[in-house]
Amino acid sequence: MATQPITRDDAAGVSCFIRHNYHDHAAVTMYSYLMSRASKIVLDDNASDTITKTKRARGKFMMPFPTKLHIVLSIAENDGFDDIVSWQVHGRCFAVHKPQEFVDKILSTYFGQSKITSFQRQLSMYGFLRLAQGPDRGCYYHELFLKHKLYLCDDITRTGVNGNVVKRRVDPKTEPNFYLMPFVTPDPELPGFLLPFIKQEKWKSNSLMMK
Repeated sequence: MATQPITRDDAAGVSCFIRHNYHDHAAVTMYSYLMSRASKIVLDDNASDTITKTKRARGKFMMPFPTKLHIVLSIAENDGFDDIVSWQVHGRCFAVHKPQEFVDKILSTYFGQSKITSFQRQLSMYGFLRLAQGPDRGCYYHELFLKHKLYLCDDITRTGVNGNVVKRRVDPKTEPNFYLMPFVTPDPELPGFLLPFIKQEKWKSNSLMMK
């Protein structure tokens, strides 16, 4: 999903929109994803985590925002607070159902934030778009942010902020209809030779709470 920024000079007197350009990655499995990156993967118990990169900040390793958000959505589903935030039934976007409770109980706990506008700014910086109509109105999506496919978050990159870029509205006429697409389903079981690499999931608990 690529959007091209425009300058204020380009925008003068013109109604400018971000066009949705959705590519379906739901057929990607962890096996095919790992095989496509085989040259970068070391299948060893001591291998570094190449699926979900972390960055060092002030002596701590920080989990990337999309990865943390994906895990928080799983926690919400498993721990029974998906009435506050959850995936939509098709697994292609998520909804914040109770904004104030989301701020009080989730943003402050997992993201170290106290304003939903800060969360929305993060979404925008990582290329998430908000749907403006239909049954998913108000939901956020990124074509690589799919339920059951945490590993795809590794390819969601943060875009730079340019002071000369004009904030544009999203064109509702080009919005994807996720109910006309296959629902996202869990991956099949991985081949045994990949398990020593995949079982290194300690970053999930060790990094999630780090602000």
